[in-house]
Amino acid sequence: MTPILIIGGAIIAWLVFSGKAKTMTGNQWLALVVALLGANMLRGGNWIFGGSMLAGAAFLSGWRILIPAKSDKINVRKPRDFELDRARSLLGVSEDADRETIDAAWRDRLAEHHPGQGGDEQLAKQINRARDILLEQMEAQSRDY
Repeated sequence: MTPILIIGGAIIAWLVFSGKAKTMTGNQWLALVVALLGANMLRGGNWIFGGSMLAGAAFLSGWRILIPAKSDKINVRKPRDFELDRARSLLGVSEDADRETIDAAWRDRLAEHHPGQGGDEQLAKQINRARDILLEQMEAQSRDY
């Protein structure tokens, strides 16, 4: 039983130190325990129960404990076209505007409608959000190329 405890401890330590333990579900933790018990049964000569426990553990985990999921990429919500069009019209910039143009238009529009200068707070929020949308779209396009 001692080698299995050492191997189990090493696997759990690897999961913790690699950061995979934070994203594991309850089923995956259960699968890990069942797999370790199955490996111990296999080592003890009980092939039928040990093998079935390992197969059950693979089924419970969905094979994602040691094999990463296909898309570990962070999904960033892409703005829809009408959001981009509205953001461009709110700031008064064209589709091929660069960062400096967007920032200059944002500063001008915000200076006109800033709540501290007697402007509308909601419109100022929309102007800020329009700038954020356009800059996020520029960053997304630069990553795609």
